[in-house]
Amino acid sequence: MSNGLWERLIYAAKKLIGLRRPVTRDVFERRLYLWPQDFRVEELGGREPYAAFNPGALLERDELLVFPRLVTGYFWYTSVIGFVRLGLSEVLEARVEKPLWARIVVHPSTRRDLAGCEDPRVSRIRDRYYVLYTALEPYRDRLHAINAYSAQGLAILREDLGLEEKYVLDIVDGNGNRYRVDEVKDSALLDGEKNGFWMLTRPVIEGIAASWRGFLDTERRVIRAESLEPVLLPEPWEYKTGWSTNAVKLGSNEYLVAWHGVGRDLVYRTGFAIVDHEGSLRAITDYLLEPRTVQEFSGERPGVIFGSGLVRHSELLLFIGGVADTGIGVYVTEIDKVMESMRWLQRS
Repeated sequence: MSNGLWERLIYAAKKLIGLRRPVTRDVFERRLYLWPQDFRVEELGGREPYAAFNPGALLERDELLVFPRLVTGYFWYTSVIGFVRLGLSEVLEARVEKPLWARIVVHPSTRRDLAGCEDPRVSRIRDRYYVLYTALEPYRDRLHAINAYSAQGLAILREDLGLEEKYVLDIVDGNGNRYRVDEVKDSALLDGEKNGFWMLTRPVIEGIAASWRGFLDTERRVIRAESLEPVLLPEPWEYKTGWSTNAVKLGSNEYLVAWHGVGRDLVYRTGFAIVDHEGSLRAITDYLLEPRTVQEFSGERPGVIFGSGLVRHSELLLFIGGVADTGIGVYVTEIDKVMESMRWLQRS
């Protein structure tokens, strides 16, 4: 059932490939690193996680709400999603008190996410927190994280961060037919409508990991197949792209989001894009952040800075991401430096 998506991918390649260049202008300051030994997990009797990385993040008043991916099991490399509350000024001044006591807010509970809940992207919508996460479903012969299918999960948390509901999204057409794709993840919510949200997402079609937009139908709990359109494709020097963070609203019809491109050298690099409320691409940068410190090349997966949190504070932009699949880095820049790097494709 994925033939229609494959045709859209081929058609889009004509206009989407060639928008970017293989250059990096690193505009971010490394402000703070946090490592697994800096955390204690309340529900595990104060035990340290094996890794703490790829955090979702939101800013509420003068506090950063951080939702780190915590690896709590070694053999299956199983992840849960935790929560810690940090003072913004303490983060910006790199004087966070440790240890950080994290509570678990999303954890495996069904066959479809039994192998782990990974890489959260968090949005506050009225009095609820919507947490998009990667749900790992184990294969029968599962021995490690690689032996699992990645799908897009959604957890809804109450204001007290208690879990209200969670489920895994399928790509389904109007007749109820489920599309079979290699995987679906790396998603972010945009504008809401009566029965759902426009979103950014990343299905892998015929081995091609590109970045798409589509509609999340919250009544049917599916991504509508007919709504999916490619937005960002890998360039010849990359083997995949994906959305990296939540989307930050800049204006009535502009959202800022980070994306990643994995080069043929296997290094993750980050750029930024502006999309409209339905996810159509309006502007894009070349790479504005790439690994270059010892910390960013030391860990479970060297050469990686990976979202999942993007926060705007006045004229500052905070990228709160995973470092080498082991720790967390807070990267800070002036938002003007990102905006002046945009190459505009369309204006409102």
